[in-house]
Amino acid sequence: MSYVVCIPSYKRAQLCNEKTLSTLKKMKIPKERIYVYVADKEEEKLYKTTLDKSLYHKLVVGKKGLVPQRQFISEQWPEGKNIVFFDDDVQSIDLTMSEFKKKSLSDFFENAFSECKKRKSFIWGVYPVFNPFFRKGRSEITTAQNYIVGAFYGIINRPKMKSIQLTLTKENGQKEDVERTIKYFIEDGIVLRFNKIGFVTKYYGKEGGLGHYRITI
Repeated sequence: MSYVVCIPSYKRAQLCNEKTLSTLKKMKIPKERIYVYVADKEEEKLYKTTLDKSLYHKLVVGKKGLVPQRQFISEQWPEGKNIVFFDDDVQSIDLTMSEFKKKSLSDFFENAFSECKKRKSFIWGVYPVFNPFFRKGRSEITTAQNYIVGAFYGIINRPKMKSIQLTLTKENGQKEDVERTIKYFIEDGIVLRFNKIGFVTKYYGKEGGLGHYRITI
């Protein structure tokens, strides 16, 4: 089953290179499927000189801000396209506790989208923290309104559907994944989460990325 991997990134070219892009190479995701999205032409110049061209297929200038960028990405792809979203700082992905422990990450992506089609879900996610102890006792797949973390998830694209577009978190992007989870569940009555799969990332980093848009109170 065909899919693309889309990575929004902002002011973190070197980090994107060292983390998510290198992780995907290690997990044998074909570079032809990988697209990196940046905010503007200035960022594009920086990323072109920093990113390892062997690690991705195309660099695309989109929009500034996490929510506008994700919407831009959705609008760039046709209805029904399978899109995997990653943050730019994913350090590792753990399949060893899941039914995919002897399979590839690409196999997991294809299965996740297949399960979505079978169960009439348009979004899937993984467990939001790496801790194996938390994952150990959980069901392989759940379909209730469980949180779909924004750092690593997949959608079957519906770019024109207004009911799932984000509004509350559009300005600063904080908790955008919570709003997305709720809206998809209201629309479809289901979200898929693969609870045995974990990954390592750094939430709310201080430099660039989503952390750039945090508000200090």
